[in-house]
Amino acid sequence: MIAAIRPQHFDKILRLNEEFVHWLSPLDESELSYVLDRAAYARQINEAAGVLIAYAHDVDYPDHWNLAWLKSRLESFFYIDRIMIERAAQGQGLGQRLYADVAKFARARGYSWLASEVNTRPDNPASHAFHLREGFISLGEQDFTNKGKAVRYYAKALN
Repeated sequence: MIAAIRPQHFDKILRLNEEFVHWLSPLDESELSYVLDRAAYARQINEAAGVLIAYAHDVDYPDHWNLAWLKSRLESFFYIDRIMIERAAQGQGLGQRLYADVAKFARARGYSWLASEVNTRPDNPASHAFHLREGFISLGEQDFTNKGKAVRYYAKALN
């Protein structure tokens, strides 16, 4: 069942984030609170076996490079900042269910696009394939040489 993220999920979310930190940004408890305070959508499925956190395009989140890149190219978008599915639950459709739910949420609020980014360094080929299967198109790439990362941005029309 998809439901709100609650404090009892925080430890598991932090463990998931640490497990997949090579594709995400590091997160401690205070940073998780910061992220959740800004999120317009923060939901989990099956007691945090899957987690999705997303923002409206106009969120007050200074120095968020991915949001800044997307803002310069899209209007009226809803940004998926972070999705994590525990290894034991991968391949069970939890990601698809969370993406469908966030799309419904964003569409109901009048947003035109659902946007995300996927690492190209280190590469996350399963996530690229997932986004393409879900109907996302590639918008471009950005290299964060000083951080040892590079990403490809994706968007999907919600109309």
